[in-house]
Amino acid sequence: MNKSKIILFATSGVIGIATLVAAFLAWQSWSAVSEARDGGDSGEGLDSVLSRASSLSRKDVYPCAESVKALNANREKFEEWKDEAGRLAAGGDRSFDTNVTAAAFKEQLLFDAKRISALPGTAEGAIVKPGFAFGSFREYILDGKLPPEAQLQKLQRQWDDIVFIFETLANAGVGEVTGLEIAAAAPAPEQSEPRKGQKKPKRNGKPAKDAKGPVKEIVENYTVQFTASPDAFVRVVNDFAVTNRFVVVDDFSLARAKDDVKEAFDAQPEKKDAPAASSSRRSRRSRRGESEEEKDKVESARDAAIRRGVVFDQAIATPLSVVLKLSVKDFGTLLGGDNEEEEKQ
Repeated sequence: MNKSKIILFATSGVIGIATLVAAFLAWQSWSAVSEARDGGDSGEGLDSVLSRASSLSRKDVYPCAESVKALNANREKFEEWKDEAGRLAAGGDRSFDTNVTAAAFKEQLLFDAKRISALPGTAEGAIVKPGFAFGSFREYILDGKLPPEAQLQKLQRQWDDIVFIFETLANAGVGEVTGLEIAAAAPAPEQSEPRKGQKKPKRNGKPAKDAKGPVKEIVENYTVQFTASPDAFVRVVNDFAVTNRFVVVDDFSLARAKDDVKEAFDAQPEKKDAPAASSSRRSRRSRRGESEEEKDKVESARDAAIRRGVVFDQAIATPLSVVLKLSVKDFGTLLGGDNEEEEKQ
């Protein structure tokens, strides 16, 4: 065997051994990965652990002592938060005299109507014009009728809400209240007839009510129309949001009675050619007498702004016409346990 063959056989042997070693190492690595995923004899591999973790994450809390302790702690925190939130929400609840007479209530109506009608505004210095009809209370204030005795509790609550709304609007700086409507209460949902074989609930003449539970919540809905500047409207919404009464602004719409910018454009004089300057001077002289008569007239800030140009000051702009829908909620925390008349009305 010559020297070249010896070198060739030796090189082939080394390559073969290296290939076997590499194949063994690859097999060993693949076996380790498979054992790690499958878990081998113990069965605690990566796949089984992930599967168990996914299964546990979809199950209820494990019933051990630590879980029960954590649940009790969370429940106590939730109850504290719920009580505090309920206390804050019901901070503006109202209670009314159950022994008031129709004559006494009408006297209070007339007194309050006169007072809130004189609140500052733009309707001849007041917030409403004389003879303003306070929604459905018109017949008791302007027409001379007595409120019905059976509805005194409900009427007291609605009138208290109206006085509160007017005072809030006046404090926010609105111009004039032009309309007020009291929305009718939503009808109670009808109870479905029990299915065949289902027992009917027992009735003993009194509504089923938990002695420790809260009295039925009362919600009154109002629609108010008024004029206000943009900043006054923003104050109105903010004031209703931060008051201690539970008030919700359900909806609103805004409009302007006049387009100030368009009027300013229309008021600008048209430019004429130079040859017409003399005729323009003659026309000015012919109108001199008329302009002298107009000097005695007092020009409003809005008219002066329109005459000067189209860049308009919002402080003297035409006020917004606003239609605001409100819900005033009472949680019944101050109502007596035997006071069910208001709930039925």
